Amino acid sequence: MLKQFASLSLYLFLFCGKLSAATDSIIFNPAASPVAMRPYFGIAEDGGAVYTPDTLFANPGLFTSIAGFKTEKPGSIFWLFTRIKSPDAADAVISFKHLSYADLYIMPDTPGATATHQRAGAFRPAEQISPGDSRFHFQLRLTGGITYRVLIRSLHTKQYRPVFNFELNDLHRFTKARQQRELVDFWFQGAAMLLLLYVLITWIINRYRSYLWLAVFITGLMLYNLALSRYLIDWFFPSDPYAGWRLTIHFLHLAMTGLYLLVLDFWKVKEKNLWLYRLGKVVLYAIVVLSVLSFFIHYYTGNFRIMSLINGSFLVVQLAYLLRVLLLWKHLDRQERFLGYGVIIYLLIALFVTVALFAVGEAAFSLFIILSGSLLVTISLLFLTGINGKLWQNEKDKTLYLAQLTRLQQQQNQLLEENVAERTQELNRRNKHIELLMNELNHRVKNNMQLLYSLNSLQLSGNKDEYAGNILKDNIARIKAMMLVNDSLNPGNNPDNKTISPVIFIANIVEHSKKMFAQSEPVDIRLSIDNTLILDATAGVCLGLIITELITNSYKHAFSEQPLPQIRIEIQNASDHWKMHYHDNGRGLSIQPPNSFGLTLIADLTRQMKGHYTISRHNGAGYFFTFPNAA
Repeated sequence: MLKQFASLSLYLFLFCGKLSAATDSIIFNPAASPVAMRPYFGIAEDGGAVYTPDTLFANPGLFTSIAGFKTEKPGSIFWLFTRIKSPDAADAVISFKHLSYADLYIMPDTPGATATHQRAGAFRPAEQISPGDSRFHFQLRLTGGITYRVLIRSLHTKQYRPVFNFELNDLHRFTKARQQRELVDFWFQGAAMLLLLYVLITWIINRYRSYLWLAVFITGLMLYNLALSRYLIDWFFPSDPYAGWRLTIHFLHLAMTGLYLLVLDFWKVKEKNLWLYRLGKVVLYAIVVLSVLSFFIHYYTGNFRIMSLINGSFLVVQLAYLLRVLLLWKHLDRQERFLGYGVIIYLLIALFVTVALFAVGEAAFSLFIILSGSLLVTISLLFLTGINGKLWQNEKDKTLYLAQLTRLQQQQNQLLEENVAERTQELNRRNKHIELLMNELNHRVKNNMQLLYSLNSLQLSGNKDEYAGNILKDNIARIKAMMLVNDSLNPGNNPDNKTISPVIFIANIVEHSKKMFAQSEPVDIRLSIDNTLILDATAGVCLGLIITELITNSYKHAFSEQPLPQIRIEIQNASDHWKMHYHDNGRGLSIQPPNSFGLTLIADLTRQMKGHYTISRHNGAGYFFTFPNAA
């Protein structure tokens, strides 16, 4: 019985104390600390939206003490009532956090006074907010000695349980604290922006992919912090703040995507554990799905609370995966572990905020606003330190590998030079031996041909038979032609011993023919040979024999009745073929035997050179040869 009495007494004491506190006026002292207004509020829940400011001002009894008050529906309209009194005239501020819509009605407690109406709230378009106010504060001008009745209409559409954390503060102190807070926010944002620019420029320069993922992480977390701090909404969505607030969670998803891509790429998870890498890709796909789901929840229901709880629950997946990845710690080098330190800090902060979100609701975001700036800079610096260290280590290793490769290359070059020198000496010995053999061969060929030439010449000098003499002259001319070509191929005259120019040996054949077939009237032989034409040994011998046969035929059969005998030999070279035109001004081919050995030899030699020719009988004998150039 005594215990029950004590409990009842305590309950009445607390209840009456809170009730009386709710009906007391707030005495505003500009020099004092900000006043938390919640203990002074009376509250009325207006689920049907039936109350008006006039009704509530006229019936204060509709309000109950806020102490122990439990809302029936978080999305209902709540009316808060209190009184404010300032001994002296003062400029004051009523500030709050998170509420979607807040309307302030303030009325001096004097006869005939009317209420003034001011609007604010997170979702309130900028054009509807009263001048001098912001989304999260009302500015007041209080007259000294007058009590003001204050009525606040609160509507929170995010489906969180509304938090009535209103504060009464001096305008000067509030403005100064706000400027200091904004200065800190901008300092962190400025540091993050500099880091982002540095990372992007570095990525553009060296194309190291980890810098790109770090840039995605910094961009997402920076935009998330700007959105939570309402700067992004004020700058880019002043007339449609609801759309700006809906983007907030997507910025966090962008940061998470950058983080996971950075972890998978920088730690080379694919090489260390393929199964873990594939699971990481599944987590990335899950982030995309979660972002799409959050968008539809926002768009169709506007239930920020459900969306936050779903995203908070996803932390379990993140926590499990990242902890599993951290088990690769022993396989990470010093630079990669800097990324691990940042991941650990990220997990601790995310876990703390998520637990706070489930425990206290939307007020947890106020904590994250404070932490996110420092978190952004700290984690980004850790990540950047690791990436820069890794890049520097890679450059150092690359330099070391290049030095080793250079030494190996030098050793290989030295061995190669030694092998080349040995091989060159061997080839020089072989070349000398081959050159000796070739000289010997050329000498023997030359001697043999000279022997044949001499034997035929001796037989010619002792032979009285004209027919046999002509045969011997023909043979002597042919042998001489081959001797001249062979002499052109001699290493002493032709160092490469492979190709020859026909200019010189054709001129020598002509001179020899003049001596062999001397006539009463000397034959005027004119040569026009393109000196760009180069022939191999076989083609040179064939060409020499053809020209010898043609000149021989002209001397023997063409000029018996010609007082001014002439022979013209022209050779023209083209890209894929060359042509030779032979012409004499003799009697033509009619008196020549149709199937002579000379013509047969000319046809065979032409075919051997893969050429063809035509014969002209106009004004003497003419031969037009066409030969392909060697490939």
